[in-house]
Amino acid sequence: MMKVKDAMNKNVITLSPNLTIKEAYETFVKNNISGAPVVDSQGKLLGILTIKDILKVIKNRMEDIGIFIYPTPFDFMETLPIEIPEENRSTFESIANIKVGEIMERKVHYINPNADIYEALELLIKKDVSRLPVVDENKRVVGIVTRSDLLKAIAESNEIS
Repeated sequence: MMKVKDAMNKNVITLSPNLTIKEAYETFVKNNISGAPVVDSQGKLLGILTIKDILKVIKNRMEDIGIFIYPTPFDFMETLPIEIPEENRSTFESIANIKVGEIMERKVHYINPNADIYEALELLIKKDVSRLPVVDENKRVVGIVTRSDLLKAIAESNEIS
């Protein structure tokens, strides 16, 4: 029986709840990831944030001020798009400065490193999530596992047997 700890990525990129969504997005781009666990200073799991969460907040805040052309997170990274009227620039800046802790998903599905990889795969599929933080008995993040990590581990184990 293969365990989650055999398939998980131990080098987890995590976010602090105090980061801005602009900083979180820059972390995603720099590390080529689409989401990350949010942890406290001891590494305990607080939530999870994905690009989808960031896009949803941008869309909702823009609609609140009557703009229905949505910027991408890239527009918040460097300079503001020129087409945005002056009176809406402060909204852009306030969106970019929203804290991760305000918008992260708090109901996080996670798994223990000693769980069976098929249990992890079933959880990913049933809950329709693409990543599971792997947490120890103190709820500290020790890894992360994705569907592709699990499928790769299953395929490799089948090659051996």
